[in-house]
Amino acid sequence: TQCILILPVVAQELPSTPHACMEGSCYPATGNLLIGRAINLTATSTCGLDGPEQYCIVSHLQDVSKCFKCDSQRPYDAYRHKKSHRVENVIYQRDSRGELTWWQSVNGEENVSIRLNLEAMFHFTHLIMKFKSFRPAAMIIERSSDFGRTWKPYRYYAYNCTKTFPWVPAHSLLFTDELICEERYSEIEPSTEGEVIYKVLDPAIHVKDPYSLGIQDLLQITNLRINFTKLHTLGDNLLDRRPDVLQKYYYALYELVVRGSCFCYGHASECAPVHGVTTRDPGMIHGRCVCKHNTVGLNCERCRDFYHDAPWRPAETDNTHTCRGKKCNCNGHSNQCHFDMAVYLATGNVSGGVCDNCLHNTMGHNCETCKPFYYQHPTRDIRDPAACIPCDCDPVGSVEGGVCDSHTDLDLGMIGGQCRCKQNVRGQRCDYCKEGHYGLSLDNPLGCQQCNCDSRGITMQGAPCDQISGDCSCKRYVTGRYCNQCLPEYWGLSNDLAGCRPCDCDFGGATSSRCRMDNGQCVCRPHLIGRQCSEVQPTFFCASLDNNKYEAEEALDTVHRVNRERQPGQMVTWTGPGFARVKDGAGLKFTISNIPYAMEYDIMIRYEPEVCGLKHLRDCFETYIEISVDLIMKLTLSLSPQLVLIPRYEELPGFQGDDALDERRRQEMELYMCLDSFMTVPMPAMGEQCTKLICSISAIIYNGALACQCDPQGSLSAECDKVGGQCHCKPNIIGRKCDQCAPGTFRFGPYGCTVCDCHSQGSVGHQCDPVTGQCPCQHGATGRQCSECQPGQWGFPNCRQCQCNGHAETCDPETGACYECRDYTAGQLCERCVNGFYGNPILGSGEHCRPCPCPGHPDSGHSNGASCLTDYASNQILCQCGEGYAGPHCDLCAPGYYGDPKQPGGTCRPCQCNGNIDPQDPESCDPRTGQCLKCLYNTDGHSCSECKPGYYGNALTQDCRRCTCVTAGTLEDYCTDGVCHCDKQTGQCPCKPNIMGHNCDQCTPNHWNFGSDSGCEPCKCAHPNFNGQCHCQTGLGGRQCNECEALHWGDPRVQCEECNCHPLGSEMAQCDHVTGACVCKEEASGRRCDECAHGFTGNFPKCIPCHPCFQQCDDAICQIGRDLTHIKSVIAMILKKGEVIIVIVLHLNGHIFRVEIALTDGRLMSVSRDMNVTADLDNALKRNLTALDKELKDFNKTFQPFENVRKYYQSSLNSEKRCYASVYGPQSPVEQSEDTRKRTEALLKERKDLFLQTLSKTLVCGDNGTASANSSCPNSPCGGAGCRNSTGALKCGGKGCKGTVGASVTALDNATDVHKSMTATSEELQTIAKKVNVVSLKKGADPESIEKVAQQVLAISLPVNRTVIENVLIKQIKANIANLTSVEGVFNHTSEELAKVRDLLKRAQDAK
Repeated sequence: TQCILILPVVAQELPSTPHACMEGSCYPATGNLLIGRAINLTATSTCGLDGPEQYCIVSHLQDVSKCFKCDSQRPYDAYRHKKSHRVENVIYQRDSRGELTWWQSVNGEENVSIRLNLEAMFHFTHLIMKFKSFRPAAMIIERSSDFGRTWKPYRYYAYNCTKTFPWVPAHSLLFTDELICEERYSEIEPSTEGEVIYKVLDPAIHVKDPYSLGIQDLLQITNLRINFTKLHTLGDNLLDRRPDVLQKYYYALYELVVRGSCFCYGHASECAPVHGVTTRDPGMIHGRCVCKHNTVGLNCERCRDFYHDAPWRPAETDNTHTCRGKKCNCNGHSNQCHFDMAVYLATGNVSGGVCDNCLHNTMGHNCETCKPFYYQHPTRDIRDPAACIPCDCDPVGSVEGGVCDSHTDLDLGMIGGQCRCKQNVRGQRCDYCKEGHYGLSLDNPLGCQQCNCDSRGITMQGAPCDQISGDCSCKRYVTGRYCNQCLPEYWGLSNDLAGCRPCDCDFGGATSSRCRMDNGQCVCRPHLIGRQCSEVQPTFFCASLDNNKYEAEEALDTVHRVNRERQPGQMVTWTGPGFARVKDGAGLKFTISNIPYAMEYDIMIRYEPEVCGLKHLRDCFETYIEISVDLIMKLTLSLSPQLVLIPRYEELPGFQGDDALDERRRQEMELYMCLDSFMTVPMPAMGEQCTKLICSISAIIYNGALACQCDPQGSLSAECDKVGGQCHCKPNIIGRKCDQCAPGTFRFGPYGCTVCDCHSQGSVGHQCDPVTGQCPCQHGATGRQCSECQPGQWGFPNCRQCQCNGHAETCDPETGACYECRDYTAGQLCERCVNGFYGNPILGSGEHCRPCPCPGHPDSGHSNGASCLTDYASNQILCQCGEGYAGPHCDLCAPGYYGDPKQPGGTCRPCQCNGNIDPQDPESCDPRTGQCLKCLYNTDGHSCSECKPGYYGNALTQDCRRCTCVTAGTLEDYCTDGVCHCDKQTGQCPCKPNIMGHNCDQCTPNHWNFGSDSGCEPCKCAHPNFNGQCHCQTGLGGRQCNECEALHWGDPRVQCEECNCHPLGSEMAQCDHVTGACVCKEEASGRRCDECAHGFTGNFPKCIPCHPCFQQCDDAICQIGRDLTHIKSVIAMILKKGEVIIVIVLHLNGHIFRVEIALTDGRLMSVSRDMNVTADLDNALKRNLTALDKELKDFNKTFQPFENVRKYYQSSLNSEKRCYASVYGPQSPVEQSEDTRKRTEALLKERKDLFLQTLSKTLVCGDNGTASANSSCPNSPCGGAGCRNSTGALKCGGKGCKGTVGASVTALDNATDVHKSMTATSEELQTIAKKVNVVSLKKGADPESIEKVAQQVLAISLPVNRTVIENVLIKQIKANIANLTSVEGVFNHTSEELAKVRDLLKRAQDAK
């Protein structure tokens, strides 16, 4: 504190040394900114300014007096005004006499400010205040950098920051520019000479860059303000504001020091007074920098003129940032310039100098270009004072008021002096509008405006409008300033030659001849539509010329109306319902009051006399006037007079004029005979042109179209004919509006009118009442159509009395069947009794209908019969009982029903046996109680609602199945005679201890010895190989794991291997425990029984037995093998010596046949083998079925469900496999036969031609034919050796030939048929086999189901039995072979024909 107190003594610190400005930044001397600025120091409150004021001090111990006077009306003077305490007293702590001076505020005033206003920007460093009074309890130090316009706080001080300034942090300073509140300078002690010190840059906070904008902004000020906001009152603030209390509390300040310097950005070491400041007090810090480094300004804030090559920057410690440069190049047009950062950056930091105030109409950074509205003379240099001359551009048509190119630069497209015209202006001076534009104007940014001529409406494309006025040149039918409108009565502006099209508005349908220009729509009269108003709106019509018609039926005076029916195909020559008959001389008076248009009309009279005719008159009628027309008939008799008004259309607009259109319309009316059409009865169909003209006339007369007004009930729709308005009527309805029935019909309604259909014999006429339809009847007839007899009669028109045996009065008028028979009678003639009654009600019998006693009468409530009859033989009444009742009087219950029907109110109800009894069996249930006695489908119980013992399932759906409990595993109490009982719902069997499974067929885990009386026993395994978990190691078995387990073999001490016996080829799955050999079935062989055994054929498992003659064939095959070896050697000899000697010995059925090999076709042996295969198949099937039957019988005897089902399933599989093997597979007999046939054919093919020639005398082909010279064999239709047909193929045998070949072909056909039948049988067997599989695999399959399947298999019959095959087919084959005789002689002869053999071998390829 003592060091700080010395600071105010030093008025000013020394400035930087001169050499420092040469090496880096330099700074002026620092001092008290208050010195010399007393006039700039103000306070908002000072004591004694308005007169002497008393103030006191707190606890003044030295002086006797504690209160004093303050009089600040005059400035302080050490000799004359020592009681003055103005604010300027704080600049110096003591006066010239060494006495203390101070500033003091008004008593009790808390919000007081002291403010210092500086004349320039200064660098402020710190503040020191020494108080005479208590330091303030709260105050704020603020600054301004814009001469007091805005203020920012430096620091807050308070005795309690949190309470006084709660929004300001009260922690220690963390950043240089952080705003905080301090409490250390606001304590109550000391009561006097307490200090407050504030430093802008706290030494404890490190400043990285003192020249940063943030630090500079913090240091520079133009104003400083100290706000005292709260006094220390020592608790007196709780009392009232009495003067004796307040005069002790005030602010009093001995000294105020504001340390700072002139702010020069490091470019000055000294400062001079600011212009206008005259004070020169010693130690005063002035505000105008004496700038170095080529800088100028109050604070050296810019570079000097012509030193603008680099931007101005504040000086730094090691860099002066001196402004550098040379005199700006202004081409002699300026003598000053300034720095521009953008220019500096654009020049690559070379120079930022920009010339100021360029002369001689120049501009630019270097005054290198001409000003706007000037351009550089092409022959003068830019430095020439007369280089820039004015532009010669029309300011109206050029851009920017006449600016031209300032110089020539072809790369930029600039030519000095060239005018830049507005968008729509042309010309060297920009004083002409471009083509298609007009009206050059200064206000128009484009110069000229477009002609806006519509291209569709102008005649010239080059100059569409006048350049001055803008008027366009329009086409013929186009108008408007821009030729964008059509002339009246025209529309559709387009590129057509004329521009627009005529409106062509209908002269009658449109109100005028004008239309809309855009779409041509004419203004239509009411209910007319279309562009030309020539079409009628839906549900409206055009009136015809004879629309105003007045019927004679509606005329006054007496007329006789005659309705006339309209017959199909008949021409209708009248209107309305018919005619009005008018006698000679009679008068008719027509009243006309609906004239639509005032004009002349032709009066036309239509009538139908003996000769039809028309009469014409003419008169003029006015609208809204009632007119009467009297008509007197001078004919002997006339029918249907009708008065018609025909308008004189020549008087209407569109016809009456002299122009071409009116004349053309009049001509068309005559040419197309439009008017004449209405003079003809009936009126013919009009042409399209007439229809159009009449619609136009109608639109004028009626001012539009007329409403159809079709009757919604009588018409098919709301629309009517376009001309005339005739609605489309429903059947039998007439009238223009379809609002009345046609003559001969009645009852007008939504479905038309109904035809009267009066009976020709019963009615007087054909007309009926139009409302009720009642026809006028003759005497004796009745009904609407007069087609019925009188009540009590029938058979119109030959009416006769009803015959109802006195039990009814009326009957059917057509059939005579009686209505409402009385006395309990029924029938067409009431001739029988109704149900529930009996007797003979025929009139004269003397009997009546009496109630049936079944047992009570029908109304007694105790009748159980529908009807009854009299048995005259027994003289008893026999009832026909209702359902559930029986007996002569229905007093018993029928089979399947129970109850007591003899008692009144007693009924018979169905026995509730759930459908498990035979309802036809009288003993199936008790007839009194309804208890079920004979339950079917293995059901039991009072109502057959549960399965009987030994069965389980759902009895309500007839699904009770036999229990499949294994006797050995089921509790003995539940088994009787080999039949065990199970749960009736689930089928679960009651197992012995330690036995589990649905059928009690296996031991529980860790138990064995299934079948013992006490159930399964614990394993108690103790063998060394046992793994400790009560399970043997893989392959080991036995109770103690000391032997190979089931389905394994070998030495358990070494290794046990799995048997792997084939399930289809072995008798059982277990093999020999020592050798591992499986026990094979008859047809299998091999260690695993997975091969077909000798004597069986096919691919395993489809092994089938060979033919019974297999052994003989086997021996024969061995012999053939030996013979073939011999043949081979003989063939070699033949080829060598030319001899043929082949002998084959066949041993068949114990006989030896020596036959020279002369086979014609391999088909013979193939057929034989096929027959053998067929026989074998038959035998195999029979054996399989017999075995299956036997197994099924055994099953029923032994009744071991689980094992037997498995066995039968296995047998079924074997049967299926044998069926497959007998037909399919490479080892099947069929396949082997085919292979043998192919090999035989191949052998025969080699010698076929030679063989055929040697058999010319045999009966192989069926004839003794011999080939002629051309091999045609004309005398042999069956062919023979060497014979060929017309195509050159060898010919031998055929249909009708008795030779060996023909018989073989027949046998082959028979064999093929048999083969097809066997195939079908095989497919059927497959289906049965699948069913067997399903049944066998089904868990718990009962024996009944298996038996049904077996019966179905046994019922299969083969198409050909074995007897037919052996006795017919085989014998026929043997007979054919026996025909081969004298073969040896034939072979001997072939040795002479050896030369021909080789040639014939080639042809043999075509023969079979």
